[in-house]
Amino acid sequence: MFDKKGIKYLLIIIPISFLIYVFTGQAFFSTHPVFNYYIQQLHGVILFLPVVIFLYNILPLRKILDYSKYLRNVKEIHFLIGIFLISIIATNLISYYLYDHIPQGDDVTAFYQAKIIASGERWIPPPKYPQFFIKEMVQNNNKWSWMKPIGHALLLSIGVLLKISWIICPLLASLSLLIFYFLLKNVFNSITARVGTVFLLLSPTFLFVSSSMLPQNSGFFFSLLSTFFIAKTIKTKKAIYSLFSGLSIGFAFFSRPQLPTVFLIILFVFLCISVIRNKELTIYPAFLFVLGFMPFLFLQLIDNYLLTGNPFRYGYWLYSLKANAMGFGAGRGSSSFGIYGHNFTKAIINLIYNGFAWSLHLFGWPLLSLVFIPIPFIKKTKNQWELLAMGLIMGTTIFWMFYWFHGISPMGPKYYYEITPFLVILTVRGIDRLKINIRPLITLFFLINIFVYIPQTTKVFGKWGTNLNCYNLVKKEEIHNTIVFVRNLQSSPKMKYFLINLFNYSSVSFRNALNLEEGDIIYAKDLGEEENKLLIKLYPDRKVYLFEYLDETHYHLKPLNY
Repeated sequence: MFDKKGIKYLLIIIPISFLIYVFTGQAFFSTHPVFNYYIQQLHGVILFLPVVIFLYNILPLRKILDYSKYLRNVKEIHFLIGIFLISIIATNLISYYLYDHIPQGDDVTAFYQAKIIASGERWIPPPKYPQFFIKEMVQNNNKWSWMKPIGHALLLSIGVLLKISWIICPLLASLSLLIFYFLLKNVFNSITARVGTVFLLLSPTFLFVSSSMLPQNSGFFFSLLSTFFIAKTIKTKKAIYSLFSGLSIGFAFFSRPQLPTVFLIILFVFLCISVIRNKELTIYPAFLFVLGFMPFLFLQLIDNYLLTGNPFRYGYWLYSLKANAMGFGAGRGSSSFGIYGHNFTKAIINLIYNGFAWSLHLFGWPLLSLVFIPIPFIKKTKNQWELLAMGLIMGTTIFWMFYWFHGISPMGPKYYYEITPFLVILTVRGIDRLKINIRPLITLFFLINIFVYIPQTTKVFGKWGTNLNCYNLVKKEEIHNTIVFVRNLQSSPKMKYFLINLFNYSSVSFRNALNLEEGDIIYAKDLGEEENKLLIKLYPDRKVYLFEYLDETHYHLKPLNY
């Protein structure tokens, strides 16, 4: 009934779990708000580790909890329909209940750009006083635009036109699961495909990023689609699939150039090596891959030229070279971890921090989400697809070491989001390589993820992200033809103030009409009495209100009479 060999492991795990819980509870771990969040997540699951080990050693439970036998017995069409429906429902519930079906943080400017595209324009004339509005919008030669490539905004604009912008990214995510299934089935087998798809669906990183409107969603979908077409090219020996792969990575590049560029290089090298090794393939697929990418490269160069006057300068250049610079140096990025600029020490700190976040947020397991990834490379039976997955992971890791910011939010390590499927591949393959059957143990870990880790994650978004206080109060007061100045909470930058101010204005800024004069409400940042008067004079017929916090839980809307 009970595996006695497991007692020794249990006796080891109990004190280790307890020591981790106590050690990470020290005060010095709580100074950084996002890091503190992950410490809280760790505390929520680490003490379940001995419980999981104990249950795993109950022998009758092992047969019940082996997920592979359940997945084998489901018809493929039923599996795919079920996965798609679960994904589209889950991500839309998260989008509605946690993100209020509106953009947040980095999504805001993407959404505003989508509104511009939906109006039939690439950019619009800037407002007379742009300092009152979305700061990530850049201007040059009377062009006011998002500083980033517009591929993702193009997709969001479809949702804007249909008034269902919140559906776009959950739809991309749900379709990505189907693509991932066929990728794994193509290069491995049906059971690996089913297991991998379920693992990806249950990833907190996948669920919480794909429920947002982040540009990473477009990069994720089209990079994965490009990898799928590379696999089809090699498996079927049909060169036309490599053209589709190039087109896919091209659109990913047009949406978010950083990681798609890494993917582009690695996939091209992988394809060329496959061509050299396989006599049935010619150089034609590599040519078509590049050919498919080129239209999007030219589009981006033209767009850069029209926006900045230089085909090789993105809109980032108009915003802040310091904030977006790659490489090492004193002027590279802002201060973080007490280090000004960027250096190798900060790169290592960022890498460790991302590894820690991944160890929790990839699968919601207590510090164990990455533990199976090296196993395929310890065994002698690794294959080219595992090498490709590791190549994409390592290429991404090296690339982001040259950027000053860690990129982690409660959604997970979002800068690395595109490699999530490949972390899943190596995890599933690593579990398969083990001589013992630990699938029941993995099932128990996922039960902790579903019933403890993910519910904990949902709680943090009550404080993080969207903030409807200003918008709801304006609706309740039924004010019209108004300028509403949004004032940040004036206090020390502790976590509660940081979270309020971070999303205070961004949660209403995207609601402004493209032509401010046509909007019923103009939402503007409060810049102080003297500067506010500049905007008030432009609209003398409008009433003026100030939205402000009295403390972290109380706020009001009051008329202004300057």
